[in-house]
Amino acid sequence: MRSRYATVALLLVSTILLGGLVVFDDKARTTAQGFRDYLVEDHVGPLLWLRMTRNILTDISDRGVALWYGLNTNRDIWFYGGIALLGTVMTGLAIRSARKIPEEESQIQALLKDLREQKERAENLVQIKSEFLNHVSHELRTPLAVILGYLECIIDGLYGQIDSKHKEILTVVSKQSTDLKYMIDRLLIFSRLEAGKYLLRIEEFSIAQILGDLKPTHDFLAQQKGIELTWDIPKEIPAVKSDRERFKEVINNLLQNAVKYTEEGSISLRTQYLPAIDSVEVEVSDTGAGIPQAYLMTIFDPFVQVGKVSPQEAKGGIGLGLSIVKKHIEHLRGTISVESEVGKGTTFRVTLPRIYRDQNGRRKSVLLRLLRPTTNPQSKASGSHR
Repeated sequence: MRSRYATVALLLVSTILLGGLVVFDDKARTTAQGFRDYLVEDHVGPLLWLRMTRNILTDISDRGVALWYGLNTNRDIWFYGGIALLGTVMTGLAIRSARKIPEEESQIQALLKDLREQKERAENLVQIKSEFLNHVSHELRTPLAVILGYLECIIDGLYGQIDSKHKEILTVVSKQSTDLKYMIDRLLIFSRLEAGKYLLRIEEFSIAQILGDLKPTHDFLAQQKGIELTWDIPKEIPAVKSDRERFKEVINNLLQNAVKYTEEGSISLRTQYLPAIDSVEVEVSDTGAGIPQAYLMTIFDPFVQVGKVSPQEAKGGIGLGLSIVKKHIEHLRGTISVESEVGKGTTFRVTLPRIYRDQNGRRKSVLLRLLRPTTNPQSKASGSHR
């Protein structure tokens, strides 16, 4: 560090001196040559000492005025001296920056390495979580299916008649077991989506037919709660080429949430074709409790309860429904949005491309077209004449 500063100082002094020698004109250089030697032995009396002192002071004054005049008349020294000083300072800063660059690069490399390690650890944790959920869901689903099967056999009287009281109890057990199976199925689907193991089955289907299959079930559920459910399905909506089951699950989940969180009022489902973007839009609106603004940013995150204004108002479930919905829509290259106001209701809007296009497949086809050898029109024409 000290040697670096000494080098900079030496460069500064040398540059200034060199600039001074080059720029000084003859008059200034002659004036600045120095004073004559005054020897004490040449003067032997006080009068001579007084005269010598006066001469020396006069000589110093004259030389100072001459030097100042020379500097003012020859202003190049100020200009070139300033340039020399600026150049020296810039040289010092460059040396300092050059020495700092390797240190900063090593720090950046260390930081990037740490970030990569943290990213790998996070990805490993996500993978472990997905595998755990997948394994646990499978292990829980199998015995639960057996329990449900035996309960249905007992309720139906296949193992003998049971009285009404026991049948009522078994019916409640069967219902709770069915709800538990539904939640386990949600966990299983979510874990597969997280791990990328939920394959797409692209086929052409009718939107009106899918919604027609869902209509009886949700009309019945809405009637049980005294809610009006309206369906607006235009006949001119074209067929869609996408994943039929995923789309059906998305709409089914949105309708279930609408019925669950609407105590009175109405629910409406509206569909329309958007020719400008060649997509189909499905909108599900309700006049239910609504979703607080604080939850709208995280409504599609896993394990977040929809419309839970307070813990006492939770409607059950594990909070995976909308997260699964969003993942389905993203895999189908669509979008989903939500608008809500507490006390007035919620609207979910799903936009699905009419024809699913795999991005990897599209890139591959573009590359094939680019790599395909072009045919010379002239040679083709000459070949046809033959």
